[in-house]
Amino acid sequence: MDLRFPIMRYDHTMPLLEGRVDIPGWTIKPERTPAMITGDVESLRTGDFGLCDLNTGYWPQAIEEGWELIGLPLFIKRKPVYQYLFVSNAIQKPSDLEGKTIATNFYPTGITTLLQGLLTERHGVDPSKLSWLANGESKVFPRYDAPQTVTIADERKNPWDRLLDGEVDAIISDISDGDAWIALESSPDVHRLFDYMAEDRKLFEETGMYTPMHLIVMSAKLDHENPGLARSIYGAFEEAKDLAYQDILNDRSGFGVLYLRERFVEQTNDWGDPWKYGVAANRDVTETFARYNANQGLTKRHMAVEELFAKGTLDT
Repeated sequence: MDLRFPIMRYDHTMPLLEGRVDIPGWTIKPERTPAMITGDVESLRTGDFGLCDLNTGYWPQAIEEGWELIGLPLFIKRKPVYQYLFVSNAIQKPSDLEGKTIATNFYPTGITTLLQGLLTERHGVDPSKLSWLANGESKVFPRYDAPQTVTIADERKNPWDRLLDGEVDAIISDISDGDAWIALESSPDVHRLFDYMAEDRKLFEETGMYTPMHLIVMSAKLDHENPGLARSIYGAFEEAKDLAYQDILNDRSGFGVLYLRERFVEQTNDWGDPWKYGVAANRDVTETFARYNANQGLTKRHMAVEELFAKGTLDT
């Protein structure tokens, strides 16, 4: 049977797309899938899909609103969120953000949810005193009793340009633009609020969290019709990750990083495996993320881990 499968260029998922790992009884059919839910995505709402590489910012909301999808404990894209907070020079400490305007591309996303939650719980920032200016927001999922103010911009403009032009006080937004990184990191008028590498390491040491940005979600209809499939998919992703790691250790990988094998060994010694799969290994971060969703009015309540993942994977 065919399994519609997202095209993902992550090193640890490539063995699946290359045909080096099989999902027994299924043939992978790669296709482009939507990572964001800023409007109605009929295929995700009705379950007319296979697997999707989805931004975590929409995962609990979609399940709570009855969309026919369910999460798999496969956080295949993680990013250290502290690196995405740039501020004007007038802001020198987290509490200085209160009463200020933060620009972002879309609200919410995994980055806005996680970093806002971290600022609140770990740095004492009052979310009710934050004002957000977003280029767009989800038009299908409501917000409930949200403490923060979110305004949709009349004119679309990159958040980093708004900060560099002095229109806003800070940005918290994904940046996938090399020129934007150069402009922000070289500007004398803005800076990162945190030494993000040190803060990421501290977060990992104290909580075990390496912040997840995307996960694999599965059609809930497909899961109901094929009760063993979720677990088979999970096993295939684990096997693909092991193969990708072994490629690096064998010095056979083709990535443009000097001494990649040595850096990988160093990372493993320092961090273990930051890309851990499974419910048990990700229970704390999932519960934290669910709490942030409830606190920020993205869901009506703090959803349980068991509601967010396919039943066939709950023992992973």
